[in-house]
Amino acid sequence: MTMKMWSLFSAPGISNHLNKAIKHGYLLTIWQHSTQQFHQFTGKLLTNRDGNCEVAIKERVEEGMLIPSEAIYLHCQKLDFIFKREKFSYDTGELIFKTPSELMLKERRRVERYRFLYQDFKFVSFTVGQGEEQKKYSANLLDLSIAGLSFVGPGQEFKSFSEGDKINITHISDQELEDNCEGEVLSVVPYEELFEENEGTAQNINYRLSIEFKEAIESVSIKSVKSIVERTQKRTRGLEIEGFNGLSDTEQMRMIKKIGEENKVLARQLFEHVESLDRLRYLTNEMKQKFWLEVNQDLLAAALRLSSKELIYDLVGDLTERMQEDFLYKLDEPKSAVAIEKAQKQIVDFIFQKEREGVFVLSAKSFVKYV
Repeated sequence: MTMKMWSLFSAPGISNHLNKAIKHGYLLTIWQHSTQQFHQFTGKLLTNRDGNCEVAIKERVEEGMLIPSEAIYLHCQKLDFIFKREKFSYDTGELIFKTPSELMLKERRRVERYRFLYQDFKFVSFTVGQGEEQKKYSANLLDLSIAGLSFVGPGQEFKSFSEGDKINITHISDQELEDNCEGEVLSVVPYEELFEENEGTAQNINYRLSIEFKEAIESVSIKSVKSIVERTQKRTRGLEIEGFNGLSDTEQMRMIKKIGEENKVLARQLFEHVESLDRLRYLTNEMKQKFWLEVNQDLLAAALRLSSKELIYDLVGDLTERMQEDFLYKLDEPKSAVAIEKAQKQIVDFIFQKEREGVFVLSAKSFVKYV
């Protein structure tokens, strides 16, 4: 049975795993694909600082055993993580490479969760305690499955929660639960945006809480909440076509982080434009007609090369068969990161201009797309 993995892109989270391996002296298995059947090495992570890692290989490495032009893979069995480094140097028993921007970790969740963005304005409301001591809370929903959810909110409200705390969920999205859904706090961690570092006190940073339901949604019969998951699942699969149909969340973060290893400024610009373009999901049918009549489709196709399957599904799904075929042909053409960013900027400027003119109103509050 193949082990299911998930990707961690948070720099503090990655450093936490690497530093734990250093602290406990956990062994790493090291290999390259072309020589995996002949040579595998064991090593220990010595340092992780100033953006670089150093690994000591235990075995003697003969000439030709490590190919400088080929990526290396490193696996820590104790912590269940794997990462890949395409560039490295080797000298006198030590490997040196840049700190990875992605760790693949063993998936421990029983069911898949689906992500929501801040601009989706999806909320979860819950209470803590009973009677006069009961407190009410509301926070931005980040992801949801039939087994649990996570949300983010300000530190002054949520930093005091602890693992194991019990909460009663009263609303998910705009659906009031007939019987309160009991949940347990699994984790409380500072919430880090992809290219933002937490600064200041715990009072003014956001915190992410992960919650596990006492009973799965499917056994509680919350049909409209289940429909959010089901519809999100369909949209995140994307258009059923052979060519490029967008990126999953993981693919999107992986590509942007990889670009960031060489050019952080470009990666940040790409990420910000991706966020701006994603607001096109809130075009009404009338706005969408005007959008397709006026937008430069060649620029749009290039700009969407880093966008989500869900956005492309929303934009292209309602086009006529001929228009869809013509646009998807343009969309399937690969572009460099620089070309994508240039096209993104022009499309974002076009969108902002239409918003200033009042032609587009891109807000989940003005057009409810989900339940």
